[in-house]
Amino acid sequence: MRALLAVLLFALGCDAKATASETGLRPDQKSRELESCGASADCADGLRCFESVCRRTARSTVGDFYAASGAAARARGDIEGAIAAYASALAQYDAEKIALPPEIDCAYGGALAAAKSKKMHAELGARVLHRCVLAVPAGSRLRDQAIDELAGLAEVGLDPLLLGASKTADVYLTKAPQAPATNKLVVSVTAAPEPAKTFPLISERLAQDDLKKGLIACWEQYAAATKKTALTAGLGIKSSYIPSDYDDVPGRYVVKFEEAAARPGPEGAAEDCVRQLVEPAISELKIRESFQTRLTVAVK
Repeated sequence: MRALLAVLLFALGCDAKATASETGLRPDQKSRELESCGASADCADGLRCFESVCRRTARSTVGDFYAASGAAARARGDIEGAIAAYASALAQYDAEKIALPPEIDCAYGGALAAAKSKKMHAELGARVLHRCVLAVPAGSRLRDQAIDELAGLAEVGLDPLLLGASKTADVYLTKAPQAPATNKLVVSVTAAPEPAKTFPLISERLAQDDLKKGLIACWEQYAAATKKTALTAGLGIKSSYIPSDYDDVPGRYVVKFEEAAARPGPEGAAEDCVRQLVEPAISELKIRESFQTRLTVAVK
């Protein structure tokens, strides 16, 4: 009898029909999207608890595919491809009339910020990242990451005071771009196509202190004139073998540089500055192959 009484009392104390509304939480007390949870009953309407986080169940499979493609493109360094893929994700969600998940919007803003050398991308990136900050919970990883990426836009003119508003602004890059410290500048060179024997010699020469300092000086003049943070200059090179007229005298390689196109303004001046440094340095190298290539020298 005692055992039967205990079972009856236990049954009376457990309501098998308990619902989320009977958990004791008011709607305003339930976790919002991306906030923590212990069960789906802890989450606001339209959300379910997955891995202790409230997430929405209304998703676009195609939109999520584009977002995953964007993440993969950014991971392999294809920033423009990532931006295009995330834009397709946003368009797909809009076409299906499903609210865009904030994590996709945040990732889109991050890809745009990574392409901040283009003002159009930087401006849109600031707006999207601000939208991300407003949409995700305080203290979340997504918010912290968005703030870090917004901080990187300060060097291209982001006004941080605009981020304090409760809605997005029309324009964010209202301040003068910050010139990076010259000790953080990187000088790089690429070639298309790349001469197998000569390109390593060119790369090594441009990395030497005397030439690097000269190229940074070119950058300083260009940055002061344009307020841009990256300088790029190209020059065509052709190396040809000239046989000797005598059997006992070896032939030689002759290097010629493509004539520079006339470019007015700071861009032309910057290219001339780079050429005056790079052409003599390459001419002094001991080149032992025939090739035709185009070098691109970048300082940023």
